[in-house]
Amino acid sequence: MDNNTGDYYRQERKEVEKLIPDDAMKVLDVGCGGGVLCRRLLERGAKEVVGIEINPDVCTEARNNLSNVICGDIEEIELDFEQGYFDCIVLADILEHLKYPLLALKKLEKYLSGSGCIVASIPNVRYWRIMDMLIEGNWTYGEYGILDKTHLKFFTKKEMAKLFDEAGFKITEIRGCADRTGDEKHLIDAGFEITYPAPNIDRRSFTITANNAGFSGEIAIGRALLKGLKKEEIIDLFVVQYLIRAEKSERLSRKARISSERSRLKKVAIVRGANLNKWEMQNYEPLLDSFDITAYTTTQSSFDISQIKLPVVKLPFHSQGLLLHMDGLEEQLAGKDLVYSADITYQFSAQAVQAKHKYGCKVICLEWENIPFNFEEHEVARNIKEAVRKGADHFIAVTERAKEALMLEGVVEDKIDVIPMGIDLNTFNPRKEDIIRDRERIALAKEELVVLFIGRMVWEKGVYDFVHAAAKVLNDKSLKGLPLKFLMVGKGPELNGVRESAMKSGISNRFAFIEEYPYQEMYRLHNLADIFVLPSISTKTWQEQFGMVLIESMACGKPVVSTLSGSIPEVVGDAGILVQPNDHISLYEAMRKLITDKDLRRYLGGKALKRAEDEFDSQKTAEKVRAVFEKVMSREPAYNALRDEYDKATEWWREGRREEGFRMVCGTFKKDPDRKDILRSIVQMGSELERYGEVEQCIREYLVYHPADIDSLVTLAETLFHMKEKDHAEEELRKVLLFDPENKEAAVLIGKINEGL
Repeated sequence: MDNNTGDYYRQERKEVEKLIPDDAMKVLDVGCGGGVLCRRLLERGAKEVVGIEINPDVCTEARNNLSNVICGDIEEIELDFEQGYFDCIVLADILEHLKYPLLALKKLEKYLSGSGCIVASIPNVRYWRIMDMLIEGNWTYGEYGILDKTHLKFFTKKEMAKLFDEAGFKITEIRGCADRTGDEKHLIDAGFEITYPAPNIDRRSFTITANNAGFSGEIAIGRALLKGLKKEEIIDLFVVQYLIRAEKSERLSRKARISSERSRLKKVAIVRGANLNKWEMQNYEPLLDSFDITAYTTTQSSFDISQIKLPVVKLPFHSQGLLLHMDGLEEQLAGKDLVYSADITYQFSAQAVQAKHKYGCKVICLEWENIPFNFEEHEVARNIKEAVRKGADHFIAVTERAKEALMLEGVVEDKIDVIPMGIDLNTFNPRKEDIIRDRERIALAKEELVVLFIGRMVWEKGVYDFVHAAAKVLNDKSLKGLPLKFLMVGKGPELNGVRESAMKSGISNRFAFIEEYPYQEMYRLHNLADIFVLPSISTKTWQEQFGMVLIESMACGKPVVSTLSGSIPEVVGDAGILVQPNDHISLYEAMRKLITDKDLRRYLGGKALKRAEDEFDSQKTAEKVRAVFEKVMSREPAYNALRDEYDKATEWWREGRREEGFRMVCGTFKKDPDRKDILRSIVQMGSELERYGEVEQCIREYLVYHPADIDSLVTLAETLFHMKEKDHAEEELRKVLLFDPENKEAAVLIGKINEGL
């Protein structure tokens, strides 16, 4: 590994070249630098060598040495090559620079031919000098070497093997490169012999062998003495870098054969963050025969997802209310044909739009929200919603109210389909068997008339109205003697308050509480009840968006009482009794009417069942969703031509037509303001031309899609600083420090502002 920083991008890498097969005709070099290695491959007979390089200045040099150069970040760009196009993919000192090396390897795998290989070089963090530094309490980054300040990941030999295995590769050859002949004394003291090749060969390729007579299994590293080491473990301490050749594993090949039929299906990602749940997913599980579906949630889910039949991926996340960012989501969505996210207010929906612009997938957003412009008094939420409204290809609204909210916010009607949620009618249906046993299980008598509530124990679900109305029913003299029981199922912050309210009202003996009940068994509770009540109350930022429990109870043939809140009237229709929200008197009157009139209960229960069967069958919902998926995926993308336009702009810039190049690259960006690679060029060009106004405008357009992008916020502040708008620069820096209090660039710039520079 050449440590001369002046030649950082111009290394020959002969040791890497040796691992590249002579018959590799098409080679991809990720992080090609100036293209010295690529030129050697062309000279020795390769037909096509393509390079990827993130540094725009180095790309210019590389174009003189390669068949083609793609200027960009391998973690952000999507490659326009057929599957299996390359015979060899080179990753020389690259994986340690990536945020997600595993995802990068998986991304590249599809472009490698079945008989092709990956060739990589990776620094060994177990190198003895690094260990000695750590023993002394130091971990000092430098301009190059194992602790290069640009390294984001560190690997041992074992971790390298694990990385390639998880990515679906089998390592077929691994070689260690020693760095300094000054390490000889330590090896000799440990009982090893060193053999050097011919004088004209690089001395870094010396051979280390154990002298059985002198090998002790011990070695001193500074103040530390390591004992009981195997020979290969000691040798590993003197390897500064490993060279790896790997091919697609048998496991991957077998998996590919098994899933060959599924591979022909369109790939769909369902993104729900922490809110992934069974009751919604039952609407998409019937589509597994038509699409290759994967659901994405967070490592901490809000609901039990064990019964979901879809494959589920859990991603790490960081959250600030609605700003729930799923780490690595965009990379997971590479290769998907369609991303189906939920609600335009969540940041992960903006991440889905970002993945669209990076990888070309289509995006459909499921919309529950029925309050127009909700949360838009907050700038960040407003920007997220605007990004999703503009970037999504289509919307599925669960109610007409949700559709109306979208249209008021500017989404055209042609881009919205209304498809209500459905339930599994094979599970939720009227059942008489086991009712007595189910009642006994939760201490309910056979003769008791049961009024049921299921939901979160929060104020807006009307839980206190339920208790107050129940108290009025139980204190109604005309109803004295009736065996009534009120059952509340759910948990939440108001649970203790509700218990206390029932106790103060003197009715706690007529109440039963169940905090948790498995969803797959929930039909039992609906069937053992006589009346279902959901007394939802609207707030400034929430009103009932659908009410899945309503259709579950309706499907079991139960009469329902609910409120004129949000989308409830749309769900219940004329199959239940609806009263004003936050009005326990009206709620009492509706409950009393059903309690005293068995025929009315039977009549409304029958209407509820028919409405559930006609409108809320998950099989019918799945068919409607399938039609929308196919409709949206059949549309041609409108942004594929931008790459040629961008390349032409950068070419004009290199040729000296700087004004024209800058204008064109700005115009290209406005057509797709989610391209960070184009934004980088605008910042560079605009700074050189001192066109800070245009740069500011483009950065702000990008921030609509990425409101919490730290680098872009810092760059915006720097641009404003150059424009002498120090107050506005400081305002942007405060946003940076809100998300990243230790950001050094922001601290330095604030210092300059305070010093009046």
